[in-house]
Amino acid sequence: MTDLLHALEQNDALPFHMPGHKRNATLLGGALPYALDITEIEGFDNLHNSKGVLLDIMERARKYWGSDGAYLGVNGSTGSILAGVRAMTRPGDTVLVARNCHIAVWHAVELCGLRPVILEPEWMDGWGIYGAVTQETLDKALEECGEADRPPQACIITSPTYEGITITSGPRCPVPLLIDAAHGAHLPLLEADITVMSLHKTLPALTQTSLLHVRGDRVDRGRLERQLQMFQTSSPSYVLLASIGQCVALLEEHPEWFNAWERRLDAFYAYARQWKNLCLFVQPHDRGKLLLRCDAGFAAAFLRAKKIEPEYARANLLLLMTSPCDTDAMMEQLTLALDELDMVCPPAPAPLRPPSPAPCILPPAACFALPHETVPAAEAVGRVCAEYIWECPPGVPILLPGQRIDRPVEGREWVEVVK
Repeated sequence: MTDLLHALEQNDALPFHMPGHKRNATLLGGALPYALDITEIEGFDNLHNSKGVLLDIMERARKYWGSDGAYLGVNGSTGSILAGVRAMTRPGDTVLVARNCHIAVWHAVELCGLRPVILEPEWMDGWGIYGAVTQETLDKALEECGEADRPPQACIITSPTYEGITITSGPRCPVPLLIDAAHGAHLPLLEADITVMSLHKTLPALTQTSLLHVRGDRVDRGRLERQLQMFQTSSPSYVLLASIGQCVALLEEHPEWFNAWERRLDAFYAYARQWKNLCLFVQPHDRGKLLLRCDAGFAAAFLRAKKIEPEYARANLLLLMTSPCDTDAMMEQLTLALDELDMVCPPAPAPLRPPSPAPCILPPAACFALPHETVPAAEAVGRVCAEYIWECPPGVPILLPGQRIDRPVEGREWVEVVK
């Protein structure tokens, strides 16, 4: 598709159509890709009724990842998640949701008027992060929902997590399953009815690009396509759409990039064994996420002074993200900097554990319809939370609207509660 856009750039046809910049590089300068920014003109297909060049990109993506259908996303994984959840459910449905799901999932629960039943993932005490939702946890929730005469209509989990924790295969689930794999576009597709992945997080694609994959027939395709049209712009950026096409083409043409990535990671993990103060997470996970236990504030400042910007620093954890677009020189520079950091970095502080997931007394949507008041955090214990309290990154709620607050909320002076 990029070839088509560049051919259009050389064409002398006068663009009497949107967008208003008219691809006038003489007037606008060349810092932004104005010349490639178009609307749905002849020969460039339509995102919401794809029959040409965009359909070809979707078909190539479907084949590359091995799904039954792939849909392009230009509103990030957020738009695809909103569409997927709405396609799987009806207002008032009970839905199983992993505690560590992204805020986009909880917004979908709210918008769709769903009753969430929270699945608590394993907690990794030494690291202060969530692990995976186990099959045992899922089976227990399904049984309890059945006994309460509230059979769930869908299940939503995250794999991989922001820190790279993955499940080895899609769990056995009697209801449609959506896996938020926003951080896993570079990993094999798991068994799920819908899988949403952000291409831009780990692959060569522009920010805001995503794919929604479908498998099986438990999700109505017509309903899904209608929801995608509702939750995505009717004026999609062709720069972003072309970026998806270019990303798929690069993956098809350069499998050796992944071999080189694995080789660089092998060398990094082998070298890291000698460090004394930096502890590298080596349990089974997405190895492209370099998760270090240390005094992260000190470590982040140290690395920035070395011209290295980490993805995330939180108390005891430092996260560095790699991709197939890294080079040997980049990884060598990072390894040398971490080698120096290991000699001076203070020990990691103890990780904090989030409060236990109290059940939702009210569905989030119903909670917002009630009067609220703001009270001192100490006085909020025992009250029903009326707002999302979340940590970003990774964008995971600590408390949800509708949950009873069972202990003081860390780091908050005031909390909004239901009157």
